[in-house]
Amino acid sequence: MGEKRIGEPTGFFTGVGVDPNSVNLENEIHRFEMKKKAGAEYVITQPVFDVASLESFFEKVELEDLFLIAGIWPLVSLRNAEFMKNEVPGVFVPDDVINQIARYETKEDQLKAGIEIAQLMVDRVVRFVHGIQVSAPFGRYPLALEVAGAILSEN
Repeated sequence: MGEKRIGEPTGFFTGVGVDPNSVNLENEIHRFEMKKKAGAEYVITQPVFDVASLESFFEKVELEDLFLIAGIWPLVSLRNAEFMKNEVPGVFVPDDVINQIARYETKEDQLKAGIEIAQLMVDRVVRFVHGIQVSAPFGRYPLALEVAGAILSEN
């Protein structure tokens, strides 16, 4: 990339969100198609905790030349996992993920499990996505770096 010069227009890429776990999948597919027609250049998913549903969604739609970016969220505790599951629209946290974190009593161990789950999600989606967006839950960017570090060390 070149250096930005005064007076040059700013470059933008049009990104859109998608919810592969929508309760109304037909509507979500329709909305996705409308977003493509409106000029989307990339699509980013809600946080991925269930790779099978992500794969299933993208088997039903045509990405064409859109870039697919998977959202990854390192869960920080059992409470955070349950909140994401029960209170955040568009986020599907399977029971097995809840149970993995629930096996640990301390918040420190729950956090380690959450990071391991995020790293596992990255390992599983990296083969069919164009990029990964790792969130920094509650502004805790070192957690995002820890997850991303696993990606970077492999390359």
